[in-house]
Amino acid sequence: MDQIQEHFSRRVLHDMSSAVLVLDCRENIIYANNPACEMLEVESGKSWEECHFSLYTEDTYNDAFNDAILNALFHKKSTTVETVHYKSPSGKKYVFLLSSSYLPGETDDDAQLVVTLADETEFEATRVKLRDSSKTFSTFIFGFCMWILFYALWEFLNRPWPADVMTHGVELLGIIMLLYIFQSTSLTWHDLGVTTNRPKETIRTALIVAVAAVALLFVIKLVARMIDPNCFEPDAPFFDISRFGLRQIIYILTAGIQEFLARSVIQGNLKRITVSDHRALLAIVLSSLIFAALHIHFGFLFMVGAAILAGLEGILYEKQQNIFGVWIVHWAFGVTGTLLCLIDH
Repeated sequence: MDQIQEHFSRRVLHDMSSAVLVLDCRENIIYANNPACEMLEVESGKSWEECHFSLYTEDTYNDAFNDAILNALFHKKSTTVETVHYKSPSGKKYVFLLSSSYLPGETDDDAQLVVTLADETEFEATRVKLRDSSKTFSTFIFGFCMWILFYALWEFLNRPWPADVMTHGVELLGIIMLLYIFQSTSLTWHDLGVTTNRPKETIRTALIVAVAAVALLFVIKLVARMIDPNCFEPDAPFFDISRFGLRQIIYILTAGIQEFLARSVIQGNLKRITVSDHRALLAIVLSSLIFAALHIHFGFLFMVGAAILAGLEGILYEKQQNIFGVWIVHWAFGVTGTLLCLIDH
């Protein structure tokens, strides 16, 4: 490079935050700034020949990247702008916004091509996650509407089967959503809240909330009995431990499926697709209302209780970002409600 070109690369290209490559007309890379060396994993300060690095790798993952570079060279007098995927020698994957600019020389042999690689990896990951969240929530809404139609049929036929069958329908919807997410989206276990980096803190907080929720149920029944002694099966014990059995143990699976549906599918995706400064609050409120609607077959009072419980669990989920804490609370709340004869399942 002559002095002008050397000065240009040092003052402009060297200080750019994007990765920059300069190629000559024979496809040789004659300059790479530090970001380019870091992304393409080439030691800076050495020539490309000394680094034993070839821009065109045999990895088929990089075919589109290689083609984009060749296309930019072939159409060097036209500006090329293209999004391409690239995998570095260590296996790290990038998404680049590739753009090229032609630098004419005194002759065609002296002409150069400046290729800029803007790192769009995080932006692309966010875009894909938003797309997958939209697909997941749209699919859930379809399933939810089908379940409402199923409920309407149940009512139209004068409830020919027990309400528990309707609850199993909600569980089936949760399982279908789980399979759909892992088959059709890029959402990870972490995205769905099915992971935790602080298990002890998660369990400790969940147990504290669960104890508070159980105490609240005792207070509710005590106050209700004071107002109306005949409410909530007056002939049964205040706390009927004999109701605890295999069904209450298995209920932990029901609680887990319902929390996956309420938190991972509804609340988590609502938060990702909602455009608002208060999207976390909106996600909690909307997911709580939808969760209550899924319990319409148990009646109005049960729906109100489900909405309140879902709201409290939504706050806990927002704080912990995993479903294990709310899973514990849900199970403890449901089992205690059964033993207190407040609910029947």
